[in-house]
Amino acid sequence: MTSYDAIVIGTGQAGPPLARRLAAVGRKVAIIERGRFGGTCVNTGCTPTKAMVASAYAAHMARRAAEFGVTIGGPVGIDWQRIRARKDAIAGASRTSVERSLRGTEGITVIQGEAHFVGPRDIEVNGAQLQAPQLFINVGGRPTLPDIPGLAQAHWLTSDTVMDIETVPAHLLVLGGSYVGLEFAQMFRRFGAEVTLFEAGSRLIGREDQEISDAVKSILEAEGIQVRLGAAKCEVETVDG
Repeated sequence: MTSYDAIVIGTGQAGPPLARRLAAVGRKVAIIERGRFGGTCVNTGCTPTKAMVASAYAAHMARRAAEFGVTIGGPVGIDWQRIRARKDAIAGASRTSVERSLRGTEGITVIQGEAHFVGPRDIEVNGAQLQAPQLFINVGGRPTLPDIPGLAQAHWLTSDTVMDIETVPAHLLVLGGSYVGLEFAQMFRRFGAEVTLFEAGSRLIGREDQEISDAVKSILEAEGIQVRLGAAKCEVETVDG
């Protein structure tokens, strides 16, 4: 049994700065990561999505070049593989930076493996047992599949997997009209896909004011996105071919 002053489970946005602050005041800290360093934001959230949003915005502005007196000799296209490679490089650099910082901080022990509680203050990882008076759980989040009839049998994507598809889909159906759904809807529309957005509520991003919801809906529709509100009861039917 190895003892620490604190154990941090997960290297997402909160874990590394907490571990460094604890180490800075002389605490002996273990930080455990079972997957990729950086957690949700670095690997499947803010960093890769914003990298792809930037590519989508560049394509959108290129199509509007004539409005600014700029001429482009031909239609604007995208190179999906280069977009993905750029996204992966940016996320990879952030991931490497997080790992390097943790491993280079005195007082922090980095352990790669899946943590399991075996007692109120005891953790097991890779067959070894650790204990500490303070335990911090920073395990992040992941997409869940909604309970929609037929969806489990369809070729569905999540906000994680859609960024790694091999080609831009001809038509993308987005279920959910809140922040993440809107981001992907606009992004893939600007990449050239037909996009239909379904929202169970009476308006988009229901946590915002009505005027904001209406303005966002108008912007998306002006870009050619089909918005279907009030889609609380829907089913998915898979069509072969």
